[in-house]
Amino acid sequence: MKNNKLKSYILLFVLSIVSFSCEQYLEESPDDRLVLDSVDKAAKLIANSYSQGGIAFTDMYTDLAGPLGVPNADGVVLDAGGNTIRLQDLQTYTWDNVTAIFQDTPTYFWNQTYQAIAHTNEVLAVIDNLEGDPEKRNAIKGEALISRAYNHFMLVNMFGMHYNNNASTNLGVPYITEPETEFLPTYTRNTVAEVYDFVEKDLLDGLALISDKFFSGTKKYHFTKKAAQAFASRFYLWKRDYENCIKYSNLFIDDNPAIYVKNGADFSISGFNAIAIQYANPEELSNALVIQKTSNYQRSNFGFRLNGNDVIALFTNPLSIGDVRNNPFSSPDDEVTVFPKLFEYFFRENLSSNSGLPYHISVEFKGEEVLLNRAEAYLLSGNQNAALADINQLAVKRYNGTEYTDIAAIQSFYNASTPADGILELILHERKKEFWDHGLRWFDIKRHNRSVTHVLPVSEGGQTLTLTENDLRKAVQIPEDAIALGLTPNPR
Repeated sequence: MKNNKLKSYILLFVLSIVSFSCEQYLEESPDDRLVLDSVDKAAKLIANSYSQGGIAFTDMYTDLAGPLGVPNADGVVLDAGGNTIRLQDLQTYTWDNVTAIFQDTPTYFWNQTYQAIAHTNEVLAVIDNLEGDPEKRNAIKGEALISRAYNHFMLVNMFGMHYNNNASTNLGVPYITEPETEFLPTYTRNTVAEVYDFVEKDLLDGLALISDKFFSGTKKYHFTKKAAQAFASRFYLWKRDYENCIKYSNLFIDDNPAIYVKNGADFSISGFNAIAIQYANPEELSNALVIQKTSNYQRSNFGFRLNGNDVIALFTNPLSIGDVRNNPFSSPDDEVTVFPKLFEYFFRENLSSNSGLPYHISVEFKGEEVLLNRAEAYLLSGNQNAALADINQLAVKRYNGTEYTDIAAIQSFYNASTPADGILELILHERKKEFWDHGLRWFDIKRHNRSVTHVLPVSEGGQTLTLTENDLRKAVQIPEDAIALGLTPNPR
């Protein structure tokens, strides 16, 4: 459980606030630690409570990834279309245990996210006793509580089965609320229901305290009030508490949904990099929270992705018209087709170094998700008209002013048994397109008990594999180190 080793020395990581150089870090004395004796120091530490482990790689678990190569005349895919397939890619695509521990793996996400949680606990342990502006102190406490809630929420949804009638017995993750005071402490896994209960308490307590007053710039790299409301919208949808999902979605949207949906012009800027930079632009109103993620996933020449035929199928729609999001990019060297959402930045260790870490800016919450959350909550609460109205707030900006009005056509397109089922499929389809390269499609598949079929190219074995509706592998296996230190593994 590498996060335990990291968290045991959590205060040492605070040194990164004032020094990013690996050499400078190694020169520091192990006992030269930041003492949290002011609200300003607490604010600096809580800024590090956002996990740098990304979830975009989970797209390879889903139907947003395929064998890549173009099928031959017999419909057989012979190779990966020019992409490099690493062991971690093959393990992810086949829902096997991923043994790699580096970025874009479950273990990296686990370690980085528990490290972020450790930052929140260091702050929460002392914040009430720090001298300073009480309003600012409460705002920092609110941000810490919400960040702790969000990090645990994504962990439990990655490494546990989805919240359902078995949540009180299904294995979740350890919910950690205290700083570590001993080396390699012993933890046990809370149930999924217990984690959700802890998340809800931290989320609501944080919402009562958080304030945007003390953030500078765009504020979008922190849990602002809007970002916290977007988190609450997601939390209650995934918990199937549709009344509260609608409540917090309403607070976010504030009767003005149009401003929280990206305009078509955002998808038609000239050049891949320009589109990608604009997509994650914190100045964009629809982007509620953006977080830096250490990742190679933006390098689309690795792993399983979509080819051109897959993308055509993805953007086919009941309206039978063009979709402004269908502006994918194909590398001339391979057959992979990606949407320009992830721009690669590179952090160099120092000005003269050629080594460092690649990263991208993840749009963690956006207005389109909140709108689609509310649409789904309306639909599953029996308000079909309100659901369709929300879908059309998105549609007019994705289909050049066209709205969905023919419910029978929607039902027929998705071969649904009822009109409501057809609208649900439409919502999930729109979410699939909106969340491509966000990593959220995996959680929709878990929430709705969908199966996924993956075909391996002949060069990688050629098998056809299926993840069934209630497959236990939907709870991603916890890291080997965590198991070795006593945590119960997920059943298989």
